[in-house]
Amino acid sequence: FALTETAPQWSRIEWAQQLLIHAYTRTSPQHAAPILTTIGYINWWEGRGSKAHQYMQLALDTDPGYRFARLTDQMLGAGIIAGWNTNKNTAYKTRLDMP
Repeated sequence: FALTETAPQWSRIEWAQQLLIHAYTRTSPQHAAPILTTIGYINWWEGRGSKAHQYMQLALDTDPGYRFARLTDQMLGAGIIAGWNTNKNTAYKTRLDMP
């Protein structure tokens, strides 16, 4: 649940998200659910629960039976917060958050 002593390398996660978005633009709808779910999961890591939920809904729209999207969306609905976001030293920071 994204709970480690040290912060992840957020720049690498941002890069991975951009790569996934690029892959999404090139995939067919029947293969989009895993990509959309992973993008949503990254948004959850970054503390963007509402945006993560939107990605889960898109994933479920493309494949209503995709279990990982359904389970992740249930986790979001339960209000579970990524562990990194409970510590200001490991939480994701946008450019607006930086001094």
